[in-house]
Amino acid sequence: MSDRIAVVLCNLGGPDSLAAVRPFLFNLFSDPDIFRLPLGFLTQRPFAALIARRRAPEAAHGYAAIGGKSPILEYTRAQAEALQRVLGDEFDVLVCMRYWHPLSDAVVAALKQKNYTQVILLPLYPQYSITTTGSSYNEFMRQCQRQHYHPAVTLVREWYENSDYQQAIVETLHAEAKKFPDPDPARIELLFSAHGLPQKIVNRGDPYERQIRATYDAVRQRLGWPHTTLCYQSRVGPLEWLRPYTDDVIREKATAGVKQMLVYPIAFVSDHVETLFELGITYADLARARGIAHYRVAPALNSHPRFIQALKSLVHQASLKP
Repeated sequence: MSDRIAVVLCNLGGPDSLAAVRPFLFNLFSDPDIFRLPLGFLTQRPFAALIARRRAPEAAHGYAAIGGKSPILEYTRAQAEALQRVLGDEFDVLVCMRYWHPLSDAVVAALKQKNYTQVILLPLYPQYSITTTGSSYNEFMRQCQRQHYHPAVTLVREWYENSDYQQAIVETLHAEAKKFPDPDPARIELLFSAHGLPQKIVNRGDPYERQIRATYDAVRQRLGWPHTTLCYQSRVGPLEWLRPYTDDVIREKATAGVKQMLVYPIAFVSDHVETLFELGITYADLARARGIAHYRVAPALNSHPRFIQALKSLVHQASLKP
């Protein structure tokens, strides 16, 4: 029996090769917390197989443009290593991905083998959604049940109000502003781009939109810049998603004569295809084609020292809960 506390950093995961894109998408579209289908026990897997086959070529194009794979595992492991260093010997930090390796079944097996009696689940999603934190927690607990492993599990449900997390964003933006020809914030249009969510999920009571708005308001107040907009990216399919859409905002700002634009991925703490390809390549091409001469995407927090301090404080708070 281990007297140390296991800290499990949960993240989305991403394909580690172009060949892995289709099975990664199959895992994603098989998730009942995101895609609720009638008679899901019969229809979920055929639906996932069909959509994964259709979407794989387009998705593979994005991954090919950023090196042939997702870098999210490397960034998450670096975060885990940095967190381990500041936490010390009382804790063991592990990484668990939702849709690609290391998956929950393997992580739970490793935890069971070492007989951890306390587990802190720390999803790397500052804002709660059933589609992210909720899904990761549900899958982890399903695997615990299947493997007859029953530790005391503490979930860090959301942490968008953490002061070090918000300040790390502010420090990142100040550093990025200095890279513009005119670093005056009054001459920079700042977009906070969050991952979108279908409006129907929000209408069912999901708190994601409210927590994204609270994060935006808090960071904007700390920053004090005059030109900021909250917008949403990564929509797919015919459903209505949270608005305004990031690409529409880029077009509007370009029409208004903006020449310097900085984009911050407010819902992400690890760089991956949505930040590096969607924001960094696709939307960069759009901005420049519309006349925005200087377009930059700020990096996600990744292993920013103040962000690692935020994770440390979250672990300490969780470890004190009964």
